[in-house]
Amino acid sequence: MNEALLHSIWKYKLLRQSIFKGSKGEDIEVISIGEHNQDSGPDFFNSKVRINNVLLVGNVEIHIKTSDWLKHNHHNDKAYDNIILHVVYENDREILQNEQNNVSLVELRHLIPSTLLDQYNQLQVSKQTLACGKSIQNVAGFKWKSWMDRLAITRLEEKTSYIEHLFSYSRNNYEDTLYVLLFRNFGFKINNEPFELLGKTLPFSLIKKYRDQPLKIQAMLFGVAGLLDELFEDKFPRQLQNEYVFLKHKHNFQQIKKEQWKFSKTRPANFPTIRLSQLSALLENETSLYHLIDQKPGFQLISKFFSVEPNQYWNNHFRFDNESISVSKSLGDAAIESIIINTIVPFLFFLSKHSNKEELADYAMDLLSQLPAEKNKKTKEFSFMGMPPLNALESQAQIYLLDNFCSKKRCLHCQVGESLLKSSLNMSMQ
Repeated sequence: MNEALLHSIWKYKLLRQSIFKGSKGEDIEVISIGEHNQDSGPDFFNSKVRINNVLLVGNVEIHIKTSDWLKHNHHNDKAYDNIILHVVYENDREILQNEQNNVSLVELRHLIPSTLLDQYNQLQVSKQTLACGKSIQNVAGFKWKSWMDRLAITRLEEKTSYIEHLFSYSRNNYEDTLYVLLFRNFGFKINNEPFELLGKTLPFSLIKKYRDQPLKIQAMLFGVAGLLDELFEDKFPRQLQNEYVFLKHKHNFQQIKKEQWKFSKTRPANFPTIRLSQLSALLENETSLYHLIDQKPGFQLISKFFSVEPNQYWNNHFRFDNESISVSKSLGDAAIESIIINTIVPFLFFLSKHSNKEELADYAMDLLSQLPAEKNKKTKEFSFMGMPPLNALESQAQIYLLDNFCSKKRCLHCQVGESLLKSSLNMSMQ
């Protein structure tokens, strides 16, 4: 037994009863458990308890043993003066302070079914990635959907916190914030950092200034990225060099170090040179991404915006001066979907928060629901257990669930774990 489990048993009413006998024979009825406190202080605030027909409102403290009250030094803490009920697994001694303040005590040791403890122990000792295994299929559909929605929103809120950092860096300019965020996510994890640095180094105002001159935009991107400081044989990179020498002198560009770009351990299609060529084709678009999403278009229209063809030089190159078999270097469906999931949807959520427009958050969630589910190692774990994600909203939620609950064995804080513990009670009552 541990306090986390005891808290969950009390919080989720896993004892299936609300009327108890106190240590002195009192009739104790729990009207409301109150608010679970995750910080210092009593475990539950504003609880409502009726003791011998007298309604009390106050705080509830939970311990494994009664003596933990002294062990945790609560007797010297004023925050515990308003306790109306002390709940323990084992009542091992009387507490003078509780006696003086007429605090009733409830012992749970003989009220917790062994089936519940067995279920909890199975979850904790499981070696599976998903401790609940195929039992996850037993979670009611509406509860699973509600849990997925909640986790998807939590994941979006975490992404939004990073956008707040970019917003501050961009001096509270929404369009510039989206610009840097788009750059970052064009790194597709392995090159996120240098891409973000490139976006911060090359102002969006200059991209807009040269939007009708594609060669200049490409020269700025590759030049500021530090990828034009070589002797080239091909005509195209030499053209970019010539453009960049002029632009660098005119705008006093600072370059990032080319050593920051990662080419090894990644597929050629994900080389930074290819991603830069694709990003350049997007930035040459007459319609900016910011003004496009301001119109709340559907998934298909957004996908069409990203369906651009880079300079034809890249059809048979992955790097400058290294010719390869000819193949289109346009963004694939999976890449476009990844950008929508990691750029557009979180940015809309961020905008919703800043503008107090709930419809933007609804639009963001709707876009996630329209997108196909992501296929990766994490979502495959759920598919193997019979719970494949139905769309990107669910795959995002499952990724968050695996990273923040399953891998940390936080089953007591998961609605799946809660459901399984409750089902174990049903077994004990049969």
